[in-house]
Amino acid sequence: LFLLLVSWAYAHAEGRGPLSYFSLIENAKIHTPSQRIFAHTSFDLSFTLHRGRQEVKLRLEPNNDVFHEDTKITYMDEFGNEEPATLKRDQIKVFKGMAYIPSAELGWKAVGSARIMVHEDGANPVFEGSFSINYDLHHVQLRSTYLQTKVAGDPDVEETGGEFMIVFRDSDVGMRLQKRADGEKAEQCGHDGLKFNMDPDHAVRQAINATASDPKNIFATVFERELFHGLHSKRQIFGEMPGYGSGGGINLRQTIGQTAGCPASKRIALVGVAADCNYVSSFPSKDAASKNIISVFNQASRLFEDTFNIGLGLKSLVVSDASCPGSPPASAPYNIPCTAENVNITNRLDLISKFRGTKKDDGLAAWTLMTKCQTGSAVGLAWLGMVCRSEADEKADGSVVSGANVVARTGIEWKVVAHEMGHTFGAVHDCDVGLCSNPLIVQASRCCPLSATTCSAQGMYIMNPSTDDQIEQFSPCTVGNICSAIGRRAVNTNCLTSNRNVQIISENRCGNGIIEEGEECDCGGEEGCKDNTCCNPKTCKFTTNSVCDDSNDDCCSGCQFKAKGAVCRASNGPCDPEEVCSGTEAQCPEDVVKPDGTNCANGMKCASGSCTSRDEQCRLVMGTFEQSNRTSSCSDQGCSITCRAPEFGPGVCYDVKQNYLDGTACNGDGKCKAGRCSGSTVLGSVKSWIDQNKTTVIGVASAVGGVIVLSIALCCYRRCCKPKPKKS
Repeated sequence: LFLLLVSWAYAHAEGRGPLSYFSLIENAKIHTPSQRIFAHTSFDLSFTLHRGRQEVKLRLEPNNDVFHEDTKITYMDEFGNEEPATLKRDQIKVFKGMAYIPSAELGWKAVGSARIMVHEDGANPVFEGSFSINYDLHHVQLRSTYLQTKVAGDPDVEETGGEFMIVFRDSDVGMRLQKRADGEKAEQCGHDGLKFNMDPDHAVRQAINATASDPKNIFATVFERELFHGLHSKRQIFGEMPGYGSGGGINLRQTIGQTAGCPASKRIALVGVAADCNYVSSFPSKDAASKNIISVFNQASRLFEDTFNIGLGLKSLVVSDASCPGSPPASAPYNIPCTAENVNITNRLDLISKFRGTKKDDGLAAWTLMTKCQTGSAVGLAWLGMVCRSEADEKADGSVVSGANVVARTGIEWKVVAHEMGHTFGAVHDCDVGLCSNPLIVQASRCCPLSATTCSAQGMYIMNPSTDDQIEQFSPCTVGNICSAIGRRAVNTNCLTSNRNVQIISENRCGNGIIEEGEECDCGGEEGCKDNTCCNPKTCKFTTNSVCDDSNDDCCSGCQFKAKGAVCRASNGPCDPEEVCSGTEAQCPEDVVKPDGTNCANGMKCASGSCTSRDEQCRLVMGTFEQSNRTSSCSDQGCSITCRAPEFGPGVCYDVKQNYLDGTACNGDGKCKAGRCSGSTVLGSVKSWIDQNKTTVIGVASAVGGVIVLSIALCCYRRCCKPKPKKS
């Protein structure tokens, strides 16, 4: 899930439980003169729920973040031949906004956010997406989607006739799967079964999981390979599979709710999506599959924007033919039917990672494989902390690690996407009762606790291993988990783009919140600009005498440039000096850190902008709260964190399943990069061994030296004291 440096985890996601109730959308109306809309229209959409007892109004505007001007959609046949899609931006009616309900005092009261895709406008509009009413998330599905993704126990619906819209709330979802997961704990992974991964142990649990002397002491046996062997491990979002991750190299209890490290101004994470033949076959056409993917990411992006100030934007979409090939083409190794033997969701993650490695220069944050193939109850899988990692790193066990994840089709796809992307950005699972029962796991920050004093997150948040509860937000611990990891550079976010001079899919549009070419500012239209005195919402130009926009520019205050020398990016320690404003520009200068290996403090050296050492990273990841922490690294070899401490017992090293920060010293004169040691030499390794074993070296040298001295002395004695021969 998260990295100390770079850490991976294996965990999976489950589908939702059965519905106790759903409602139909009735009396839907688009409030425009002709009841028609275009991709760039801002409008109100009203309807009723629960047989007319609940009125709802959505105030919507185009969401251009999720679909860019240079977004490339490619259709691929079963042989791997590609052709550009005919789907254009003006056909993608994807919107974001707010949900309102009637109020006696206010007329209409804002009660939550909304993300909607409109399929048909006019007098009888058809749409899907999600919106929230007082923190209860409402899912809007087409009849056809509901039938394709319904689970046992769901209410029946007519299987013939035209499309209509079904709405179910998170509060309507039953708890059957959660109970089953609790009951199957032991089957999952050593300690309490795989509950560790399946339950809300999300941020820290993957931090220091296995023990080199006896891995079964903590986890179990089923996924021993993924859990205890191999440099990286995988995780699935909501499920019962094992997982690994890291708390970003910090004690997760100490960063709960802290946003330091997350971007102060909005950033965009551009992603690629590959839809395999299994996924596409569940839709009437490739266009329909493409639109569903866009709708899913539109909903998931809302959560990332609201929580981390990072939007998710689609830049590349590869849609396979609905007919699965006899054997996958070399250009699409992931395109394998669900019926293929010996291919599970873990293998599919390896395959999409291999594919991602062929796109090294695309500048994307991650690639997602959309499929219909589940492994048991697992519906998602991701490499942890691998955002912006384009290289495909093949391990000795055959796994392939890269910035990639897998999402299987369900009725809650957007939550699975949000969960898996959370792992990609370094989030571990939330803690659950099973994990909290093991003091070592809690102490080692192996999962994300509810608070500094309460361990179990009670399945209330997105990084819970299972998705059948009322889950709509990331936990405060996950916020600290991801933001601190970004701030410490435990995850690489260099590929994220700024919200300035962004090229979107169509002609520039003032009011969409994105500053495009020709605009000076864009605070999001009349609604978004209510408290903004710097930007004119109608022209997207600065107001009179304004030279910058406080809401978008780090070096702007009161619509004027901040004074020269004003701190715009605080120091993160001796290896990461602060950046200051120039006094003549609105943007903060580029973030610059000291070179890796620079001496910083207390014998430590700079690595990825942090003043640290191998011992220090062990102390941080172990999460000990004692005043005297005697935890240390087991050796200076390699880049996988292994830690020892007197409390563990003699000769015991814990394999934390995390990597040392990029730039950490290894094998003498080498440096870690993405979990591997590079640049080391034999001479450097020998010197390092001598430095680490000075006592032994001195002892041996003294003994050898003593023997030599004694030998010389004896030789001299014999030579000097040898009886002289008698003269004849």
